[in-house]
Amino acid sequence: MNFTRRDFFKAAGLAGLPLLAPRFVFAADGAPTTGQDVLVVVFQRGGMDGLQAVVPHADANYYRLRPSIAIPRPGAANGAIDLDGFFGLNPAAQALKPLYDAGRLAVVHAAGLKSASRSHFDCQDMYERGTLDTLSVFDGWLNRYLQSNAGGEDTFEALGVGRAVQGSLRGTAPVIGLSSIANFRLSTNSGRATEVADTLSLLFDAPSLLSRTARSALSALEEMAAANPAQGAPANGATYPNTTFGNQMKEIAQMIKAGVGLRVAAVDIGGWDHHENINNNLTPLLTELSNTLAAFDTDLGTAMANVSVVTMTEFGRRAFQNASNGTDHGAATAMFVLGGGVVGRQVSARWPGLTDANLFTGDLDVTTDYRAVLSELIERRLGGADLERVFPGYSPRPHPGLFLPRA
Repeated sequence: MNFTRRDFFKAAGLAGLPLLAPRFVFAADGAPTTGQDVLVVVFQRGGMDGLQAVVPHADANYYRLRPSIAIPRPGAANGAIDLDGFFGLNPAAQALKPLYDAGRLAVVHAAGLKSASRSHFDCQDMYERGTLDTLSVFDGWLNRYLQSNAGGEDTFEALGVGRAVQGSLRGTAPVIGLSSIANFRLSTNSGRATEVADTLSLLFDAPSLLSRTARSALSALEEMAAANPAQGAPANGATYPNTTFGNQMKEIAQMIKAGVGLRVAAVDIGGWDHHENINNNLTPLLTELSNTLAAFDTDLGTAMANVSVVTMTEFGRRAFQNASNGTDHGAATAMFVLGGGVVGRQVSARWPGLTDANLFTGDLDVTTDYRAVLSELIERRLGGADLERVFPGYSPRPHPGLFLPRA
């Protein structure tokens, strides 16, 4: 009797490739270079309203443009939490204030990518490719960073956390997709999973791309099982929100603490497209984001000295409210940077103002290109890279002064 691969998969309870549940692993040579931070990139899908999240309470035009949705000034009921006398945090983001006061959190305002497009798809694509030229650039800026700053042999150097690998991570450098640590296993109905894995290793022994990828997948399973990052319960009294994003950030912290060689992780939090009733809809999301970042910082404790977190979103919102007490697609927004190497307790902003003459097609103008933030991060915290390759067509401006050089 001839026992084919198809017969084996059927007998073992496997549907065939991919071998991993729920996604396939792409791994190759690559290991972390010492003396670099672990980078965690949080993408807020939908377009966060930076003017509501980080309120320019000293700019009177903010209240003129948003008469019924503006966050009150500090000191008023439900008012902004003052940061520097000009800007204040939305009260829903109060968990970030202790991080700001401790010098581990900074805000970048009037930041983004200056483009005429207001399409979610187009702007996310440009952000993740790191360029306005999406016709000739096909991979993501994070993947090009990994290509330019080569590592060694660690399988788990780069993680795309969620249901799909983020566009910023797509490219030739090896990346692993992780929906959850619990689901990173061989998906089989057989009670003899070890024997199944051993047999698969023998089946995929040819010098082909499929065989190399399958062997890499099986190797990653073994490494994950050996590291057992799930045993690293949140430390220092950290409590993450019991949400998808909260649990994903908890697992990124577990991977860092497990010492698997993680260098880069990308994770998403969606739902920021608030065309109506913005304050009702924005409040729970800002609370979730802020509480999760605070828990992540608490959980890692002293390890945060070697971790950098940066948030981004595809665009901000229009400067003026709409008829539904929301805001429509705009331009500039706010970014948060968190970590031991952050020059915190500052709102970095070349504030363009909110007079009608200073608006960019009705939006808060972009005065800090988001790539200036990332370029400084790469140079000062991530071991450097060929920035022209990472961000094609972009000439790095002077650093915003957000990060300390690594010793």
